[in-house]
Amino acid sequence: MDRNLRAFLSVARKGNLTAASEEIGLTQPAVTKTIRRLESELGAELFSRTARGMFLNGTGKRFLERAEAIENQYRFAAEEMAAEQRQEKAVLRIVAGVAYQSGLAARFVSRLHSEFPRTMIELRADLLNPTRPELMRGDVDIILGALVGAPPEGIVTHRLLSASVMVFAGPLNPLYRQEHVTLADTAPYSWVLLHRDDHTVGRLRRAYDDLRQQPPKIALTAHTIEACLDIVGNSAALTAAVDPVCPLAEERGLRMLPIAAPLWSFESGVWVRASSTGYPIIQRAIEILEELCKPLRDKNWS
Repeated sequence: MDRNLRAFLSVARKGNLTAASEEIGLTQPAVTKTIRRLESELGAELFSRTARGMFLNGTGKRFLERAEAIENQYRFAAEEMAAEQRQEKAVLRIVAGVAYQSGLAARFVSRLHSEFPRTMIELRADLLNPTRPELMRGDVDIILGALVGAPPEGIVTHRLLSASVMVFAGPLNPLYRQEHVTLADTAPYSWVLLHRDDHTVGRLRRAYDDLRQQPPKIALTAHTIEACLDIVGNSAALTAAVDPVCPLAEERGLRMLPIAAPLWSFESGVWVRASSTGYPIIQRAIEILEELCKPLRDKNWS
């Protein structure tokens, strides 16, 4: 990639000439000269220079968007060339959302590893917001999560399953054994939700508001879905979770309440870079996920 752009991107991200020079392997004077040359070519200053460092001004921020787009295209092109040569990936990084945390993600990477033993596979759980910028930068290779919004340029998606957010209760909750439950019946009880799950909180509040109920009582938050389920299994509290976690809930003695409609539903699947789809391991990953998700698509969780 162009040397001027590399220097600009490094300084923009580091905010410091010394740190940028170390990152790109140039002397500090060379980086300074490169930035000055770029600004001269563009006819505009890109940075505000202070004693604390260099920070993008308004023009610099707009140029950063273009520079990052160029960087992404360069990265996509290099990856596409490597994939066309059928090269093996040394490391495959996967981020899995909550719908895949009932053992599905673990089974997936186990099968993938058995077929591609020379590739190191890193699996990370990101229960709420699998990050697309990481995918664009190449820091992540596969995201398993909600298919919300149009994918950015260079990213493709593949639908795997539909997920519905349902209400779960444990044996200590009076609703546990009822054959007919409405969302209004849940109003007296506290909720346990994933930490920083603002989306579920917002959905619950709107649903309660539609029923003319007081806002839901969020009593506890936890950083893992397993912790949420464990707390509900030992209290009268309720939780909201996607239906693919039913096996985890059942292991803990929880029941998905027979409420007529889910809190909401969404499509979920794979996000990958289009430039990576030529790699055999990416192609096989999608095939394995299709096989593993088919029973979930067919299963009636009620």
